[in-house]
Amino acid sequence: MKELIVISLGENTLHSVVEQVKRYLGNNVVVKGYAIERGIHQRFENSVVLVTGETVLNLAADYIKGAKKIIVARRALSYDFIEPVFSLKEKTDVLLVNDTKESCLEAMDQLKSHGFQSLSLHPYYPGIDGYPTCQVAITPGESQLVPKEIHDVIDIGNRQVDITTITEIMFELDHLHEAGTLASSEFVSDIIGLTKYLSTLNQKYDQSNLLLTTIFDKFGKALLFCDDDGNIMYSNEKMNWMLNDTPRKQPTISDFLGEEFQFKTDGEHEDEVVELNGNTYIVSVDRVENEEGVICYLLEIENYDTLKELDTVIRSKIKNKKFVARYDFHHLYSRNEKMMEMTALAKRMAKRHAAILIQGESGTGKELLAQAIHNESLRSHQPFVPVNFAALSPTILESELFGYEEGAFTGAVKGGKRGLFEEAHNGTIFMDEIGDAPLDLQVKLLRVLQEGSVRRVGGTEQVPIDVRIIAATNLDLEEKVQEGSFRQDLYYRLNVLPLNTLPLRERREDILPLMHHYLNTFTEEEVYHANEYIEKDAVDFLIQHPWPGNVRELINVVEYIVSMKLPNERIALRDLPRYFLKEAEVSPRPVSVLSEKEEVLLMIHKKYGIGRRKIVSELKNKGIVIGEGKVKRVLSELRDKGFIEVNKGVRGCMITDDGVNEVRALLR
Repeated sequence: MKELIVISLGENTLHSVVEQVKRYLGNNVVVKGYAIERGIHQRFENSVVLVTGETVLNLAADYIKGAKKIIVARRALSYDFIEPVFSLKEKTDVLLVNDTKESCLEAMDQLKSHGFQSLSLHPYYPGIDGYPTCQVAITPGESQLVPKEIHDVIDIGNRQVDITTITEIMFELDHLHEAGTLASSEFVSDIIGLTKYLSTLNQKYDQSNLLLTTIFDKFGKALLFCDDDGNIMYSNEKMNWMLNDTPRKQPTISDFLGEEFQFKTDGEHEDEVVELNGNTYIVSVDRVENEEGVICYLLEIENYDTLKELDTVIRSKIKNKKFVARYDFHHLYSRNEKMMEMTALAKRMAKRHAAILIQGESGTGKELLAQAIHNESLRSHQPFVPVNFAALSPTILESELFGYEEGAFTGAVKGGKRGLFEEAHNGTIFMDEIGDAPLDLQVKLLRVLQEGSVRRVGGTEQVPIDVRIIAATNLDLEEKVQEGSFRQDLYYRLNVLPLNTLPLRERREDILPLMHHYLNTFTEEEVYHANEYIEKDAVDFLIQHPWPGNVRELINVVEYIVSMKLPNERIALRDLPRYFLKEAEVSPRPVSVLSEKEEVLLMIHKKYGIGRRKIVSELKNKGIVIGEGKVKRVLSELRDKGFIEVNKGVRGCMITDDGVNEVRALLR
């Protein structure tokens, strides 16, 4: 995956720039940030490096020698927070506060170029010898540097990387095609709000007029400004095209829209629909005002057919939103070689049409993998329909999968209902926990796979379907086939293209990156390393934890850590969930030195009542694979020795006092 290195002087600027760049680059580029004030301890050879100014370029020179490309950011003032500056009177003495002399002077020049020449700006930065007494300070995101005696502080926000620098970054990372449209549209969108504000200002500045003209010409709608009498004062390029047949001497609204259009200068003006040259348009009117009153009127004209088409697309997307796969293979990034081999195999399988069976422990991302396969397939623009066989009762599974006709059973909705197989037509159906499917339903599933059609409950008609089947389970289906609880013919129908996910304990090199990712997700901040949040001994402990719940367990633990963390403190080992501490107490030596019989006894000791199937599942989560038949024999031996009691019902196997003494002896 491509990488961008961002280097700034301070943390505030770094956070702002990294956040902005990530918004354009998305998940296709890894963005890493480094602040000089925090220290840099590596070199960035063959990397694309973005530095936030000439000062940073000089300070970081030793670290970026040999970089593939060095881009010096051109930064512009943020218009979102600049409005309070307009309230300052002419010739007011203002302290311009920033982190370096150079950045102070640059920000001062930018303010002057935006029309604030009348202010008396004075630079202030850490280490300056002296500065004049001022009542007001302006700072671009560095308010912590403002001298304490100044109470009137206008924070105009961190300066943003300008659109030319963003374009240069995307070009260098070969990302211009994917994100160029987003960047340009966001740039135009950001300053559309500014244009409505600027239109209320004094129009005497040539630069403001040029800026407004450029923005209006790029706007997606046809715009024109007129006075109280309807005389057209200004129109953008799109409006000029529409005005082509209108007399140009002194055109008015009536010349253009006709006498029937009622242009009102008092009260609110409702949107109107007008016919022009065989096309239907929606016309809206807004007043452009300042403190003294109305300056002029702004008319926006939009093609009604375009709006109607957009509305249809939006409604269609909203309708099918529940059947959209949100994840792709970028979300399966891993440093583990086996994991990379598995995802490469999955990508090849995605291009085929045969059924895929994903097997793996709970929490290893089987549905995420299924969504990625769908999005990589030729059916990526069609529905992705998930169904969990363990979450639905057997009584409603059939009607959910195959649908039903009106009156098929009590409570059936009028007109019947399409089943999930029909909803997935031309797309993918993901059958999760397929190992829990009842035997009678397995017969009907097999018929659907063989015939390519479904029959609704209570109906007689066969409905043809074309779906890609992806099934998943955390059970050993071969063992279930041998037991007779899963049909062999269905198993072979599903297991055409087999995939196996990896438990987290077999890809420990991914634990720290995953923790880092979810720390950022739950904090909604930029956490640069897990060590910022968690002490090293706790991190080491988490890396060595067996993670029986895999990634799902890790996500829960990270959310717990974020919830429990106190300000200015890091999570210590003692702050982890209690079952971690219990694990550390009960298992002081590696479990791998125990025999299978001892493992089973230890599992029964840990759980207050546990059944045979649950023992098999829990041991499998620890990487110990023992079949139910063997566990049954082990339980019989342990019972004969008096270590356990075997009961019927939910309590299952329970340890005796002799068994507890045996466990203590094992763990000495």
